[in-house]
Order: sequence, then C-alpha cells, then structure tokens
Amino acid sequence: MKIIFNHQAIDEENLLIKYTEHSLFSGDYVQAFCWFFQKKLLFWEDVYFQLMASMRKMRMEIPQNFTPELFEKEIVDLINENLSTQGTVKITVFRKSDSAVDYVSEILPYKNFIELQDNELDIYKEINIFPNLLSGIYIFQPVNLPARKYAQENDLQEVIILNDKKNIARAVSGNIFMIQNNEIRSNPPFDGAFLSSLKKNFITFLREETDYIYREETLSPFQTQSVQEIFILSDEKGVIPVTKIRKTTFSTDRTLFLVKKFIGYAVKKNSDNPNLS
Repeated sequence: MKIIFNHQAIDEENLLIKYTEHSLFSGDYVQAFCWFFQKKLLFWEDVYFQLMASMRKMRMEIPQNFTPELFEKEIVDLINENLSTQGTVKITVFRKSDSAVDYVSEILPYKNFIELQDNELDIYKEINIFPNLLSGIYIFQPVNLPARKYAQENDLQEVIILNDKKNIARAVSGNIFMIQNNEIRSNPPFDGAFLSSLKKNFITFLREETDYIYREETLSPFQTQSVQEIFILSDEKGVIPVTKIRKTTFSTDRTLFLVKKFIGYAVKKNSDNPNLS
C-alpha cells in the first residue's frame, strides 16, 4: 500500500518515524477524512478547510506550501498510486519536537459508506465530554479509549457518550442523527458534537434535496427510546444505522434511502472535480 509522507509517495512498510517522536507519546496530532466515489473526491475543499481550522486551534504551524491545490493533488496522486476507485483517505498532521509538522495521507481499508449489519448501541455514562474549543475536532480524545473498550466488552458496535449536562454529545466515531416522522434532528457542537465537513454537506443535502425538516438542537438520551430511526454519521466510517439500544429496536429503511440519495447527490455535486485514473 502506498502512502504520502511529507509530499512523497512511498511504500507503507518503508515509513520510518523515530520512536522518540513527540506526537507518538502526546497524541499531538489532528486528522481529517476525505471520501471518494466513482473516481470523484467528495467535498475535499471542506475537508481541507476543516483540517486548517483544526490545526489553528491546536496552534500548529501551517506550512506555506500546504495549499488547497497541493492538498487535492496529493490525495489524487495517492488514490491513483493505489489504483483505488472508492474509499476513504485519512490525513494525519502531527507536531514534531521542534514544533514543525509532518503529515501522512493513507487510504483506509475499503469499506462501504454504510454499515449494513446489526448495530447495537448503549449509553456510556462512566466518563462525560466537557464541550470546549477542542472537543469537536478530530484529535486524540481520551474518552474514546474506555468507551471503545466498554463497547467491546459488551458486544456493542458503538456507544453514545454524554456531555457534562447529561445530554447526548456524540458517539465514539461520529455524530448522532434521529428521525421522527418528517423531522431529522442532530445536536450542535456546543453540546459536544464533532465539527464535521460530512455533516455540513449532509445537512445541506437534507434541506435542498429532501422534504425532511432538519433541526439542530440539544438531544436527551431519553429520546433514543422514542424515535423511529437513529444513525451515526462519521467522517471516518460513513453511516452507521442503529438497530438497537438496550431493549428498543429501530427500523433502518429511511436511513438507507437517505444514504443512497446522498451518495448520488455528493457525486453530482463534485462532478467538476478532476477524474481519478
């Protein structure tokens, strides 16, 4: 598998990073994820500007040559080097001990944009998220480690994490959406939700291409027992339809329909992007 490390395409097994590297022990990095379908990059400009904003919040030095044009070109080169047609590119920027940054772009193992399986969740209550400037960006989030372990120990696919006010913040890997009749709800970043380029464009899709009413509002964990459908929208993993939370089961029909329509919308919206090889 090819990756891009500091503007150079190399074989993944040849990547050597010093074990003393500052970021390996401190979690001093930021990440972004860019999807591609039918040889088209999806919303790459939003991904780029989200990454830049995250780096500024982390007070990382942004190299002058790290332009949108370079960002797009290197993702396209990476995809073409690996002869990929659809999937996800993960971009990781990490700070070195001298405060300069390096970055790695890699294609994640292929998976569908939607996880078609039984996805059982629970509410994780042991550790809460305290919303702040950094809680909504893709950096090292300590709460994710015990939350993932809790999910594994209880044969769950994901868990919902609460904030300090005992309202829903997010899932481990993405944002929570709820469907009830003709309304779709999700919570805002000040409740602990991820700042997400994918969420931004999905909301635009809902408003422009569907009859659903979208509402951004605080979500109570008790709502998970009364709505018709729930799904997680993750920049990294795509869409995870929820089939069960505790004793309550959910349909996934409308979620599946919306996702298929969104993929078509996204490809059409990005039709002017350069074709991949």
